Amino acid sequence: MRVLLISPINRSYVIMPSLGLGYLAAVCRQEGHEVEILHCLKEKFTFENFARFLTTNAFDVIGLQMFSFDVNPVKRHVAIIKEIQPKAFVVLGGYHPSGDPEGVLHTIPQADAAIAGEAELALPDLLRELSHHKPHFDSVPNLIWRKNGQVHINRIKMIENLDEIPFPAWDLMDPRQYPEAPHGAFFKSFPTAPIICTRGCPFICTFCSGKAVTTHKVRRRSAANIIQEIEFLKNTYGVNDFLIEDENFTAHKNLVKEFCRQLIDQQLNIHWNCPSGVRLDTLDLDMLKLMEQSGCYSLSVGIEFGTQKILDLTKKKLTLETIRHRIGLIRQTNIKITGFFMFGIPGETKADMLETIRFAQSL
Repeated sequence: MRVLLISPINRSYVIMPSLGLGYLAAVCRQEGHEVEILHCLKEKFTFENFARFLTTNAFDVIGLQMFSFDVNPVKRHVAIIKEIQPKAFVVLGGYHPSGDPEGVLHTIPQADAAIAGEAELALPDLLRELSHHKPHFDSVPNLIWRKNGQVHINRIKMIENLDEIPFPAWDLMDPRQYPEAPHGAFFKSFPTAPIICTRGCPFICTFCSGKAVTTHKVRRRSAANIIQEIEFLKNTYGVNDFLIEDENFTAHKNLVKEFCRQLIDQQLNIHWNCPSGVRLDTLDLDMLKLMEQSGCYSLSVGIEFGTQKILDLTKKKLTLETIRHRIGLIRQTNIKITGFFMFGIPGETKADMLETIRFAQSL
């Protein structure tokens, strides 16, 4: 089948290769399908550009990756698809379908199906069923679909061994063709490339939607597998700056230390950072120094709030004293620090917000 995977038009400032779409392209190719990735922001597409693209490129299946703030643009994408290629099967995936599996097909009724959670097992199975005269959608894990006017959500399955899945289809998202500041921030060198080393987070912070896709079940790639992908990207595309996008990379201390030691032993001479954030209470000075020695130059850290009341309310399981102490540890290295903060949690007052600002300034 001809498959198109889309990162939609939206107002995001983050323009970088989509690891989710890259992994899906890779597993679908293993089944013999022809896959194309369309990153609408990178291509500077308008909806008129998108319509013109569909008039000259036909697909059997079109998948759209979406967050909740993508609902309205994805509706427009799907309407255009159904007008120009009405026979194309449209499937939605990503955080919004995962967080609202019961509502997503009501919200976007022109979509044919959606996938909740990780899709590397589901999408190849869906394509296999679509190739049959009478597909049996009830056998496809993670699938959200309609039957007799009712929305059905199939059992959820996840990848157990992350080393078993192929690397993302990097040839479909050449890192050299993306902007130099993918997170809207500064980096050591260009091109950069994002990588994922682990999936799942055991913590229960109430504001986080990570569990909607990767769940609380923690899975890790081996350090050797991660290094192999880094070497591939370095040798093929000249990437020397790597963005570890894990939900909480430093929670896996043994993996982090083995990863750092292999980088040092193999003298790969790369830079790396964690722009998506790590928990401060997972850091210690020995590990930080090893990270710095292996090429880590920047950490984003989840501070979130400057009052113990709101930290406790959101089940962050972090104290103000721990935050101060661990920030102090990072400052004993040359690793730069970015703090993540948020406002507007239910139960938070203006006084709490002002206290968060004062706390941030004091750090």
